[in-house]
Amino acid sequence: MLAYVILSLDGLDDDLLTATVTFCTHDLNTRPYTPHMESVQDAAVAEVTLSDYGKWR
Repeated sequence: MLAYVILSLDGLDDDLLTATVTFCTHDLNTRPYTPHMESVQDAAVAEVTLSDYGKWR
């Protein structure tokens, strides 16, 4: 299970912070949810996995 947390500015003057969380699974036969996460420039994107859970305790 993967969770993608995306933060971006929106609104007429980029004055509204928008956040979304998308949950999905990893499947070798399909394209990733965000194939080039490092190249995203208009939002902050974090990919969170179950293995990250232990790092935050």
